[in-house]
Amino acid sequence: MNHCTFNLNTSDLIAILAILISCLSARYANLSLRENKKANKISLLAHIKEIYDAFFDLKMHMLGKSEFAELGDVSKFYYPSRNAHLYLPKSTASDISKYYEACFWIAGIHRRNKGITEEGMNKIDTHLEVEQKLSKSIDEELTHLIQSINS
Repeated sequence: MNHCTFNLNTSDLIAILAILISCLSARYANLSLRENKKANKISLLAHIKEIYDAFFDLKMHMLGKSEFAELGDVSKFYYPSRNAHLYLPKSTASDISKYYEACFWIAGIHRRNKGITEEGMNKIDTHLEVEQKLSKSIDEELTHLIQSINS
C-alpha cells in the first residue's frame, strides 16, 4: 500500500493563501474595470443625449420659424454646441458649430433688420442652405453615435 502524504510547512500554506488572494484580487480588479467602463459609457451617453436634445429643440425651432428664427431660442444652443467638442468626434462637433453659427446668423439678420429685407433675404439664403444641409447629417450622426454607445 502506497500512502501519499503531504507535509506542508507554514510557509507553503502562506504561499498558497497568497496565490488565492492574488487570484481573487485580479478577479475583483477585472470586475471593477468592467463596471467603470459601463459607468463611463453611461456618463458619456448622458452628455451626448443632452447635446442631442438641445440640437433637436433648435432643429424644430428652425423648421418652424426658418428665416424668422428668434435669437433667444437659437442662443439656448450656445453651450451645448461648445460642449460638443468635449464629447463628440471632431467632425460632428465641427458640423454642430457650423450649424449653430448658421442659425445664429439667420436669427441675427432677422432681428437686426426688424424683419426680412431684400438684402437680408440674400444673406439668409446662404445660412439657410447650411442649416438645412447640416440638420439632417447631424441628426443622423448623433443618433448613430447614441445607438452605438447603447449597444
